[in-house]
Amino acid sequence: MKTTTSHPIDKTSVYICAGLVSAGGALLLNVLPVLFGALAEQFGYGEQQLGSLAMAMNLGFGVLGLASLLWIQRLSWRVISTLSSVLVAVALAGMLGNPTYETLMLLMALAGAGTGALYALAMTIFGDSAQPERAFGFKLGMETVPGALLLIVLPVAVAPLWGFQGMLVTLVISLLLMGVAPLPWVPSRSTRQLEARAGGAPVCRESRTIAWLSLLASLVFLTGIMSVWAFLELMGKKSGLASDTIGSVLALGFIVNAGGGFIASSIGLKAGRFLPVAVIIAAEVAGLVLLAQFDSLTTYVAGVMCFLFSISFVLAYTFGVMAEFDLSGRLVALGALCLSIGAAVGPAVGGLLIEAYGYTAVLLFSGACSISVLAIYGAAVLRSQQAGKRESISGAVTLPKL
Repeated sequence: MKTTTSHPIDKTSVYICAGLVSAGGALLLNVLPVLFGALAEQFGYGEQQLGSLAMAMNLGFGVLGLASLLWIQRLSWRVISTLSSVLVAVALAGMLGNPTYETLMLLMALAGAGTGALYALAMTIFGDSAQPERAFGFKLGMETVPGALLLIVLPVAVAPLWGFQGMLVTLVISLLLMGVAPLPWVPSRSTRQLEARAGGAPVCRESRTIAWLSLLASLVFLTGIMSVWAFLELMGKKSGLASDTIGSVLALGFIVNAGGGFIASSIGLKAGRFLPVAVIIAAEVAGLVLLAQFDSLTTYVAGVMCFLFSISFVLAYTFGVMAEFDLSGRLVALGALCLSIGAAVGPAVGGLLIEAYGYTAVLLFSGACSISVLAIYGAAVLRSQQAGKRESISGAVTLPKL
């Protein structure tokens, strides 16, 4: 099943430019804490109102990410990216006019829809790679970098000088630079799909099963991760750490998360598919154990770093297997839906567990999700190995006689 050909996506320049498109899709999720802090200050909204705005954004993100299956392989990728970026820019610009809460809900849903379409597009572009683990590792690392920079620049340099309006204008400009400017270096359509149609490759049941297992592993992993991510700051505060100290730790963790993606990209399949994921999930679980019993800043930092490093690393491999065996080229776009569902369900489950049983319960839940991912992903890898062996045997049998 593994292809050895090189596709147009497999160039460093294309990786960088398509990675910027992906960063545009993840932009609002990455800067959400700063954006919501500004919304609370500007309009006086409370936590419940902000939570409803987040739900509207995630709903738009997931719905358009799912709907993109209808056109992701039919329209030019450059057209999709341009229209999606413009939708987000218009929605953000609409917030400049002091909108009512109901209007702001609609604008957040539209902004989420645009970023969801961008993220689904980026998943499809990187899924066109002949080396999906390497491609998705780079994608996940690349999409984190602009968000990390804006998390620093917006509250430190932009907000003090230009306020809430300056932050929105900065986000609009950043979105257009990421979603439109790099498009001349991004392929307009899928080379892999054109080859599959020309060769008449059938979409077999085994390939679909492997792709769906990998998609399920990604969803379970993101749900477990988001259940803890939403409460990392509160965990630190409960133990007496200062807010600015926790903010610095989480900002550093954001960069470490990007590093995990780049490291996964450099490793690729050199150590196989299962072993790297098993090692990193073991490190993540160790980080959860540290967070469950930390009594110092050093222990907190170690736990957070182990936890956050795993995110991009593990997703690079689960998305990679899904992309390779998604012969239709459509399921890989559902990675955007996984992110949306995980971002919605994870914190909701985490909040319920914390209120009922305390922080240890949500850490146990996240660890259980990760161990489950190892089992689901392991089943997908085993099936992929068996499919590869059958393909090799079939190829050997059908070799022409000389």
